[in-house]
Amino acid sequence: MAASLRDVRLTDHVWLVGSGGAGFSITHPRDCHVYLIMSGGDAVLIDSGAGIETEPILAEIERAGAGALVSRIVITHAHADHSGGAAELGRVLGATVYASAEVAGYLREGDAEKASFDVMQGPGGYPDDYRFRSCAVDGELTDGERLAVGELELEVLSTPGHSSGHLAFLLHRPGGTDLFSGDAAFAQGRILLQDLWDCSVRESTRTIRRLAALKPDGLYPGHGLFAVRDGWHHLYSAMEEIQSGLPPRQLTF
Repeated sequence: MAASLRDVRLTDHVWLVGSGGAGFSITHPRDCHVYLIMSGGDAVLIDSGAGIETEPILAEIERAGAGALVSRIVITHAHADHSGGAAELGRVLGATVYASAEVAGYLREGDAEKASFDVMQGPGGYPDDYRFRSCAVDGELTDGERLAVGELELEVLSTPGHSSGHLAFLLHRPGGTDLFSGDAAFAQGRILLQDLWDCSVRESTRTIRRLAALKPDGLYPGHGLFAVRDGWHHLYSAMEEIQSGLPPRQLTF
């Protein structure tokens, strides 16, 4: 039986409403972590899952009392496990979709090659009938931009390395900050490098340096474990590898 959202409210403002086989198996196995941020009668989703089954994510949003509140879906990057559900969730929730300029282009065109879906759709991956489909993107986000979420602010961070146009989001809330890092950085100082056209070790290490300097309290990545406090410790662990002349260790599923 899937966990109810009562079990996955993480903080006063953050819920985990989607998580697949590389996480906590709340929703479809191909889903990334999907986070809900809610404050002051407004709510935002960070990422959308793969879109193979959106009903479980919608059910978790309803359990949080946010079904009528989600105004925006912000996408960290174009990989299908993060962006594939945006069109359907946006339609059902009446929410607008936002991404970086690069990712917005890939999604609008349904460009499977630029989103590396042509590589990821092999055996053991997505269902045979799954297609990387186009999605309307209502706005393009830029580095340093801030989005109001009720009484909170979500700061946009350009974080290339794992993929082209990757964004992370820093939540400014009472008493601290929380970093939603997508696939740019993971718990225990891990990163995820893949044999894809837009994956770069150099840019990944630059991104880790930037994120570590922010010293976030919470660290909420796109897969695996997360940290409700002392999230910066995980980023500093990655920095130890970089300072020794090596890339950080790889995330394994």
